[in-house]
Amino acid sequence: MRVVELSQESTIYTCRSYLLLGDWNLLGDVNTLIDPGTDGSVIDQIETLSTGCGKIPVEQVILTHNHFDHAAGVEIFKQRYGARVFAWCDGKDVDELLRDSQIIKAGDDQLQVLHTPGHSSDSICLYNPTQRVLFSGDTQLRVRSVAGTFAPEHIETLRRLSTLRIEKVYSGHDEPIVSNAEGIILDSLRIVRNSL
Repeated sequence: MRVVELSQESTIYTCRSYLLLGDWNLLGDVNTLIDPGTDGSVIDQIETLSTGCGKIPVEQVILTHNHFDHAAGVEIFKQRYGARVFAWCDGKDVDELLRDSQIIKAGDDQLQVLHTPGHSSDSICLYNPTQRVLFSGDTQLRVRSVAGTFAPEHIETLRRLSTLRIEKVYSGHDEPIVSNAEGIILDSLRIVRNSL
């Protein structure tokens, strides 16, 4: 599975988007966009990529949650590519609801859906165990201070993620974590527990 980080050139606040492709762009691969952002500004980049001969550039969209900066551009991808849209909860243009631990094909591999409430009740992370990659949306994984309060759901989310083998994290807004991802999650869990 190839992860293409799409740079946002939107004039309004938006999130980071990721296009998942198969390593060889085979017909059976499922070109998948995680979080389209607000306004379709990533389409120009997608159109320049090799997404497979005769293949639709974006066959499905997965939303990590339904906040505007992640989901507002969905309609553009449905109109342009006829993409199916997957999300944890129902919303405009959502075709299929996801459930915890569900496996969904993306590129030439699979993603496991992890319900991770905390940022919002419909937040999910997407985990690829083959490459040990996590797409975290707005789930806060890097906690640096005991200041503040943390919802029980956030603590449980960190505990759950700390049990996974994770080498890279692609966030909805921050730069990707490309080293010590497991250590960062464990440190955050310790900090959050110490704040109680």
